[in-house]
Amino acid sequence: MDSRNSRLLRRALSAFLIILPLVFSALAQEDSDPNSPTPILLSLDNSTRALANELNSARRDKRLSKAQNRAFSPGSKIVIYATNLELMKDEGANALRLYVKDRLGREYRFPVVEMSPMRGQEWIYAVTVELRDEIGFWEPPTANGDVLIRLTWRGLSSNQVRLGLGTIGGGIKDEEGAVPTPLKNFSVQPAENAAAVPSVGYRWSGDRMRFLEQATFGPTPALDSRIRRLGLRTWLAEQFDAPYPSANNPYPIIPLKSSDPQNTTYGCGPNDSVTYRACIREYYSQYPLQNWFFKEAFYGDAQLRHRVAWTLSQIWVTSGVDVQQSSHMIEYHKILSKHAFGNYRNLMKDMTLNPAMGDYLDMARSTRTNPNENYPREILQLFTIGLFMLNQDGTVQLDTNNVPLPSYDQTTVNNFTKVLTGWGFCENTTLCPNRTLGTVNFKDPLLLNQNNHDVTAKTLLSYPNAQNTNIAAGLNGSTELDLALNNIFNHPNVAPFVSKRLIQHLVTSDPTPAYVGRVAAVFNDNGSGIRGDMKAVVKAILLDAEARGDAKTDPNYG
Repeated sequence: MDSRNSRLLRRALSAFLIILPLVFSALAQEDSDPNSPTPILLSLDNSTRALANELNSARRDKRLSKAQNRAFSPGSKIVIYATNLELMKDEGANALRLYVKDRLGREYRFPVVEMSPMRGQEWIYAVTVELRDEIGFWEPPTANGDVLIRLTWRGLSSNQVRLGLGTIGGGIKDEEGAVPTPLKNFSVQPAENAAAVPSVGYRWSGDRMRFLEQATFGPTPALDSRIRRLGLRTWLAEQFDAPYPSANNPYPIIPLKSSDPQNTTYGCGPNDSVTYRACIREYYSQYPLQNWFFKEAFYGDAQLRHRVAWTLSQIWVTSGVDVQQSSHMIEYHKILSKHAFGNYRNLMKDMTLNPAMGDYLDMARSTRTNPNENYPREILQLFTIGLFMLNQDGTVQLDTNNVPLPSYDQTTVNNFTKVLTGWGFCENTTLCPNRTLGTVNFKDPLLLNQNNHDVTAKTLLSYPNAQNTNIAAGLNGSTELDLALNNIFNHPNVAPFVSKRLIQHLVTSDPTPAYVGRVAAVFNDNGSGIRGDMKAVVKAILLDAEARGDAKTDPNYG
């Protein structure tokens, strides 16, 4: 009997072990190979000198027969040639960077202004470059001999080849192991790689580590094992729904500090005692919130939400120097975490009415008779649209004199300042559930006092298809706030401005315009006609081809 039961148990276990992987397969989403090929710059036949033409010569001769061993003048435009690029449909010159090193070891970046496949040799790309530095850290490169150039794409760096500036020679050495990469080696179109078969789970260990550095506060064996088993997309879906904060690490409950000048001990005992100092640290400093934050970062399960909330705090900045108490900052962090996967428009409103932000940037004290432009200026400059008009890939729009086009002026700031008058700390006993007598209410949102609100007409941001550029006189301050936030939120700068900053704090500090443009497109429309969907934006950032890959060989990536 026991033998029969043992056999039945073994069969049941075997069936369970067979079914279990199928269950994981059904739950997991497929991830394809994250790796991109390494770009190759072409050289002359018997040297590491770049295969290059003057721009006009290259356009006349698509067979490259006029490429020769020669130098080029600074400021001119030339064409160099690259291969081993598998471009997406939206990738072009704005996906590439050209870095230049001179004999003194100084590095420059020359603008890549155009690229196109060669006719009849579509796997070879003609890349037009302007021979001028676009960073400006060093004085302009001098025309006194060879420099080494390399092309980067998706965080991958090509081989280095020589390029003569003004003259040939000059003593700079090739990189170790450099060999010629002549056109004849690439004269036949490479065979297409077999389509990668998507796999359940994620076997690319280098990219798993990179992904965890971007999406969490650091890889752990447990996180690595889970992503290896589930894959990136399934892990992201799991994180989007993860409870936050962790059950064993709730937000600290800290009393508000008395604002009564006669109360000098705050319930902590004699103010010259060790007990007093410890009490002040535990209740009336940033320590409790900092302690909570790092526990959640090190041990919390909802790593992605915590990381994105931190990222948003790098955009919607307050100061622990000015706002020193944990009780004043907890609601601020709750807003960041609440909207980490929500909608950016809702984040804008909740943060505008947050008392810590209102205290730090003075909106809580701005009235029609004493207006303060601090927050109105910063919501434009730092939180939403920036100083200059942007293309959708985040590059700055220029006028005919190559001067950046401003996105707003002082008159615009003045008008937004009028819109945002009348809001103060919530001290109404009926409308403010967290009001405590004798303290400033840093828990409830700011409350409007219509008597302190400027009711004159206002003119806000003007742009194609702008919403609410003109606000009529006599409106309620709450109505005006929503109209003004809609006016900002629908400005064309918001998507590239916010997308670039999110990328910088999650993935790489110097994303290419192509990367910014792809994420901005998702910010503008998540695929269902919704603008500002943070969940879709975060997913687009972390799964983008420029973010993924086992290795990144560009030293400027990261």
